[in-house]
Amino acid sequence: MLKKLFSLFSLFFILFITNIFGLAQSSENPINYRLAIRDFQTYRGGGYISVIDGLTQQEVNQILFPTAAFFLELSLDKKQAFLISASPTPTKGISIIDLTQGTLLQTLLMGEVASNAKVSPDGTLWVLLYDRQQIVLINPQNFRTISRISANDAPVDIAFSLDNSKAFVSLNNSNILVIDVQKKSVVKTITGIPEGRNGFFRRGEITISPDGTTLVINSKNTITVIDIPSLNVIDSFVFPNTSLVELASLEFSPDSKILYISEIQGFNLYACDFASKQITKIFTSTSRTIQDFTLSPDGRLLYVSSFTGRFIVDTKSNETIFSLQESRDPTTQPTFDSIFFVGDFTIGEAPKLETLSPMGNQQVMAGQPLTIKWQTTVAQRSFSIASHKVELSTDGGMSFSVIPGAERLKADVQQFTWQVPDIELLNKVQIRVSTVDLGARRANSTTGSFSIVKGSGQTGDTQAPMVSFLSPKGGERFTSGDSLEISWMSSDNVGVTSQDLSLSTDGGATFPITLVNGLAGTTQSFSFPIPMTLQSEQTRLRLIVRDSAGNSSQTVIPSNFRIELGADTIAPMVTISQPTANQSLIAGQPIQVRWQSTDNRAVVNQALLLSLDGGQTFATVSSFGANDNSFVINNIEELNITNSKGIVRITATDTSGNIGQANTQFSIAPAITNATYQSKTLNLTGIGFLSNSRNSTTRLFVNDKEIALTPKSISNNAFSIKANKKKLNIIKGNNTVRLIVDGVSSNTSSFTF
Repeated sequence: MLKKLFSLFSLFFILFITNIFGLAQSSENPINYRLAIRDFQTYRGGGYISVIDGLTQQEVNQILFPTAAFFLELSLDKKQAFLISASPTPTKGISIIDLTQGTLLQTLLMGEVASNAKVSPDGTLWVLLYDRQQIVLINPQNFRTISRISANDAPVDIAFSLDNSKAFVSLNNSNILVIDVQKKSVVKTITGIPEGRNGFFRRGEITISPDGTTLVINSKNTITVIDIPSLNVIDSFVFPNTSLVELASLEFSPDSKILYISEIQGFNLYACDFASKQITKIFTSTSRTIQDFTLSPDGRLLYVSSFTGRFIVDTKSNETIFSLQESRDPTTQPTFDSIFFVGDFTIGEAPKLETLSPMGNQQVMAGQPLTIKWQTTVAQRSFSIASHKVELSTDGGMSFSVIPGAERLKADVQQFTWQVPDIELLNKVQIRVSTVDLGARRANSTTGSFSIVKGSGQTGDTQAPMVSFLSPKGGERFTSGDSLEISWMSSDNVGVTSQDLSLSTDGGATFPITLVNGLAGTTQSFSFPIPMTLQSEQTRLRLIVRDSAGNSSQTVIPSNFRIELGADTIAPMVTISQPTANQSLIAGQPIQVRWQSTDNRAVVNQALLLSLDGGQTFATVSSFGANDNSFVINNIEELNITNSKGIVRITATDTSGNIGQANTQFSIAPAITNATYQSKTLNLTGIGFLSNSRNSTTRLFVNDKEIALTPKSISNNAFSIKANKKKLNIIKGNNTVRLIVDGVSSNTSSFTF
């Protein structure tokens, strides 16, 4: 039965994990955590937790772990991650990751099939053991078992009442256990619920409304509603579940008015008006099947994690404001599953937007291209821009329609070339530019009314502006790094409204370098800081000026001037982001190195060096070109043993031979994978029990007490010591053990006696 269950599970329930890319950041900043799995077919490639900046949606870090995991849960203080590695992964159990250090702390319940794990409001970790049909309560401070509660069937999901007096556990047979949290015992079983999809881990199938009055559970395509005060079923309704395995996850809006229903292993997400039970489809995945979704604490944003991508939905408009395809081939690239976030999602301000052109009362030519320009600004510590949209009104602003091609412009776009329609309209045309940021905050700006005129019927100003350069005139020599002072004279019979200045390095054949666009008509000079990398013997300047009627003129410096390279004495700047300073890495694991090299001109080559003796000697691991910024150190035998003096060094060389470098120190820690006590012998297996020190010392701690006994045998992968339980400080029940090798501590492992 179980073999068949997990055979189905491996075929359909495509699960994911996350390289924990970085260390946990300030709880005030919004952060997304996502699980990624490297090989979903064998589950042996390990994975990582992807750490994503919630303001920019850029991945800022990855926290690696060696064993594939299916679900992610965070501790109450958000400093630890609990990774659920259920069957068919080789180790199973719960792995505990320190998010502040990016290290594996301990593995609990190794070999057990955990279908789910949730942290209760008081911080206790509740683990649902599928095969054993048990609920295990674990102390969050010492990770010892507090209690085991028999479920009498396989438990699959759990939710807690607002006052933490009751826990509700759904079972494989769709019954719900009501558990008294204080007494740690079952007080009632809710029955009569339609059968769910047997044999699958149904994480997210139950949820409680934020007002604490209602519990809902999904069973294939049926939602059952339970009144919490009376613990009675009071309603049910159906929704169109097209999931491949008939699974769905549920979450209420903060005001309890909307129930969000997401297909799992399907493509659709729905919003249900909980009063009327009216269901609306608000999102369809374009990036393989949905694996998880979650709602921001303020209810404004829905974050959706699909098999190979991620999305953000604005719950007010039901518009998808962000989408990212992260991988396309799940056989060679990571795939993704659980999503979790922390921090303040109300942080920052709405963006500001100002339209620059066209201007009110301007005349534009019918049938001709016109550049629409605007300026968008984002305050510090605010959400980045997601997209822009440009709309047209031909009735003086009473109604607007989107200009084709400008429905969803990229975040950094600040202009759009519009093909003016071949019509004539006087003082009735307006352009509206709007933007939305990644926090679903919006801004827009509308131009004043302007006219579209045809050539034969054009009225008003037809005289082009006049313009000429004062300096430079041509023939001068300038040096990169200096400031080029440019001056000119421009005028118009009505008035110059905007000016664009650009630079050519091919004698005026092209002008690819924009110095500034949209200068005010009264501006008659500009200071250009010449980049350190700019060099040309055929430099020229071009100035284009326009008036309010759309008339334009341009002038180009009549002869070339020269820009010569100045002496470069500035070495490249190198920063290493991973490993972090004094980070403790796990013996036998690859070392992910990430860095950034910048230079005032250009980096030409880089190298990665490794020292395992505190910097006395370095060996070159690999050499790189100018643009590389990551490398995984692997297959080095010395990384299998403990080391307290590891140093990673990155060097960067620029075009002038200047060399910059950065170092980061790390340690390699031992790891205990299993501990047993039998026949008066304590046996530990793992890696890194030896070190690179000639005078290697290994200290044993049992239940946090150091054991002053000599090991019976010790190798890099095994440690054994023979003594009775009193000498080894072993107690009845759960025990903890760890090693300190040359001052570097291992993880804490546990065993039962």
